[in-house]
Amino acid sequence: MTTVVSSNIDVVRRMYAAFHARDLDQLRNDVFANDIVWYMPGQHPLSGRHDGIDAVMAFNAALAKAGIVVDNIHLGELDDGTVVEKHTGHGHSQGVDYIFPTCTSYRVQDGKIVEVRVHTNDPHAVNEYMWAQYQLRSLPDRLADGQV
Repeated sequence: MTTVVSSNIDVVRRMYAAFHARDLDQLRNDVFANDIVWYMPGQHPLSGRHDGIDAVMAFNAALAKAGIVVDNIHLGELDDGTVVEKHTGHGHSQGVDYIFPTCTSYRVQDGKIVEVRVHTNDPHAVNEYMWAQYQLRSLPDRLADGQV
């Protein structure tokens, strides 16, 4: 059986290569569209909809800081050009080893990623892990800054 690799899959591979090399300029200029939207599920500090290149770059920087290692990456392309990727994320926090089986879909236009949707198998574990990495400041400190 012959495996055909599309240019859309190549874009996602470039994203992973740039992310692992911490090449933020390549991510910003060559991989992500300026109007990219990234959806991260969950109830934690990194979850939600991240709109635009600046928000997505900040999200990716925070994700890298969280210390999750990704392996077992497999990519395929659907008939509409959407790239679907499955991987295993690993993290360690407060004496606990976490495993995050994840599936992510990527919409690519004109050679750049315009939309990312993350789907995790264990959202409760992701929430627990991320809250351990990103704890809120005390309420008085948040109120002093006008944040709740």
